[in-house]
Amino acid sequence: MQKVTEALAEWVPPTAPTYDASLYPHQYALDFLTGVGRSVIPREIRHRIDRMVMAEPNAKGQQRKRKHPDRSMARLMLSAWLEETGEDEDAVYLALADRYLDTHGIAQA
Repeated sequence: MQKVTEALAEWVPPTAPTYDASLYPHQYALDFLTGVGRSVIPREIRHRIDRMVMAEPNAKGQQRKRKHPDRSMARLMLSAWLEETGEDEDAVYLALADRYLDTHGIAQA
């Protein structure tokens, strides 16, 4: 078995992700909201959507024991936020995606 110190000496850190035009802007925006940008969404919207989702019965008509996956929750929260503020959805997705790219040091091609 290889020792930890030997493994660390051989380990090469992963390279920074490269820009993928097919992921811009929607996937990058949701990646931002499910990662480091989770706290961008106001707390009252996060709590309201959490309560709404947990109050809905599951397919068997029982109370949910867990939430939807993070991406679904982020999409629901962003939609609720956009409804309240009346902002342009496309502009918001572009801004979130750009922030994700800046945060991760990904240069647009």
